[in-house]
Amino acid sequence: MKYLRLFIFFIVSLIVVVVVFSWLVPVKQALDKSINIQAPAAVVYEQVARLENFNQWSSWNQHDSTVKLEYTGTDGSVGASSHWTGDPKISGEGRITIDSLEPGKMVSQRIHFIKPKEGHASSIFTLSELNGLTTVSWHFESETPRPWNIFNFFSDIEKNLGPEFEKGLAALKARVEKVTVPSGQSAAYEVKEMDFPETKYALIRQEVKWNDIPVFYAGHISILFAETQRQKIKPGTATGLYFTWDHQQQLTDMAAAIPLPEGKELGSPIIRMETINESKAIYTDHFGDYEKTPAAWTFLRQYIASHNLKEKAPVIEQYLNDPATVKDTAKWQTRVWMLVE
Repeated sequence: MKYLRLFIFFIVSLIVVVVVFSWLVPVKQALDKSINIQAPAAVVYEQVARLENFNQWSSWNQHDSTVKLEYTGTDGSVGASSHWTGDPKISGEGRITIDSLEPGKMVSQRIHFIKPKEGHASSIFTLSELNGLTTVSWHFESETPRPWNIFNFFSDIEKNLGPEFEKGLAALKARVEKVTVPSGQSAAYEVKEMDFPETKYALIRQEVKWNDIPVFYAGHISILFAETQRQKIKPGTATGLYFTWDHQQQLTDMAAAIPLPEGKELGSPIIRMETINESKAIYTDHFGDYEKTPAAWTFLRQYIASHNLKEKAPVIEQYLNDPATVKDTAKWQTRVWMLVE
């Protein structure tokens, strides 16, 4: 009986200690990191505010090659979210949601860790620009409910997560200051402004899964050229038109297209004519594999953000040489146009 009383006393004392200790230890842990980036705040903001860009450079999920991402809502706007699933021992499952935005100044994210352990956190980026140099401050705060918060006493968030956040910011700096381009091309794209002329296209257009773009384009551009040859019409440059880019469904509304001389048309059950009106535009030339052209898209959008322009659909890719005759992929030339206002 004596030992039972001692055991009960020990348990009660332990509970009291845990309860008292849980009220002494904070329920939140915070981490602050910052970096200076040689670029306008508007350009940096584009990389922080859009979840697709954020997932390319941030510290989340970078050590897990099995991670799968799904996007909900309009990326870069309040309420948009990114849901991840991966190796339970590395990344688990969770969701990041854009909580609030101040264009060019602040991005606030709400984070819900679902598996292997549920938890909540917040992530806030503040941007401050001076003479073209932008300071990015990243504030991260995690919550641990009582009594589990007592484990915060034995956990150093700076030691555990600090280096990963520094790597993420370094990757952001590298991404903004220097867009990665294929070997054989200069370190940065040259952006030129020019009015895109009114152009009439013969095209085959439909929604295509991202992975199916090469097959769709190759199959349908050949149909277009065969039809021009049959009708003895001299076509223009092979072109890809991208009207939408759905990150959630990984779909694009696109067209294989060729410009036709004035007064000429192609007609068939799947070929239609469509005119792109004259517009102010910017463009750059990409040399290399077609799979690397998103680097040119990113660079052009950075230019758009830094010059306070607004992009209009579609994005236009002109394939200036024929891969059937130019075997060296490093010499493949794609001119990427973005219509702006």
